[in-house]
Amino acid sequence: MRRIVVVNQKGGCGKTTTAINLASGLALQGRRVLLLDLDPQGHAGLGLGLHTDTIADTIHEVLTGDVSVARAIVHLRENLDIVPSNVVLSGFEQRLAGVPQREYVLARCLLPLQNDYDYLIIDCSPSLGLLTFNALICADEAIIPVDCSAFSLQALRKLFETMALIQEQTGHVLASVILPTNIDLRTTFGRDTVATLTRTFPTQCLPTCIRTSTRLREATQQGKAIVDFDRHCAAAQDYGLLTGAVLKKEARLQSKKSRKKLFTLAAAGTKSVQIAGDFNGWRPEPLRLQECPEGQVWRKSVALVPGSYQYKYLVDGQWLPDPANATTVENSFGSINSLITV
Repeated sequence: MRRIVVVNQKGGCGKTTTAINLASGLALQGRRVLLLDLDPQGHAGLGLGLHTDTIADTIHEVLTGDVSVARAIVHLRENLDIVPSNVVLSGFEQRLAGVPQREYVLARCLLPLQNDYDYLIIDCSPSLGLLTFNALICADEAIIPVDCSAFSLQALRKLFETMALIQEQTGHVLASVILPTNIDLRTTFGRDTVATLTRTFPTQCLPTCIRTSTRLREATQQGKAIVDFDRHCAAAQDYGLLTGAVLKKEARLQSKKSRKKLFTLAAAGTKSVQIAGDFNGWRPEPLRLQECPEGQVWRKSVALVPGSYQYKYLVDGQWLPDPANATTVENSFGSINSLITV
């Protein structure tokens, strides 16, 4: 599952609109998509016609462990589901204050869905709090909508600093791209904004932008994606180009050669050693026992594409983290998983 977070701590720059329309566009292209609303305002659900205030099982209940993520999923249309949000989510950060490994809660909750969807699109709140940290650590890629304002550019620099801090502290690397939004290309100011972004971030700016469109606001008011409201308008064309750019990268990602990771466990006297993790849907696979100069060692080589993976050994029926790997995260069962980044 490819995980994309739509993020910018500045409000009003088109995060939710982008999340809604990218998710809908990918679903129309036959991809199985889960849209996850991580904003207490619940606008992603509202923008697709849901009355989120009346929904009992939301992402808040998933994050707090009260319900499974499968129970909170709402089906919207063919290939498109959502885990909605509402104002109750605003209490999440306070509830988890001081809890160890709280930045990994979302990633752990989504483990059961690893093979159920092609894409996860996460809509974030306009802040850099615990919810956004969870989204950034959970995701593989970030799309950063930036509108025509000095405040948005300032927020962009702050967001890049946050991503660099996450990489430094956790080793988690996000591939980020910038999407200019609400751009009036008929004006010098609009064209200059795009030129400034492209000049300042030459390798990260997408080759498309989202033009100013009244039809987008009308579609949101009707609870529809733009392709369902007016597929011939400029905004539908722009989000179609964004969807195409995401799918083009999909082909490049699939063509990447995976890397071999050798898992080894020194466990003399054991009868059976297996390994399970997000790379195999948490289905235990056996390791091979080999005689080495250092004694009996269990080994298995696993092909992994670049990313972060949680895993554990199953030794004679007992789950154990990797004693040779000091990087761990707490799982939803209250125990510890090992974590590697390829």
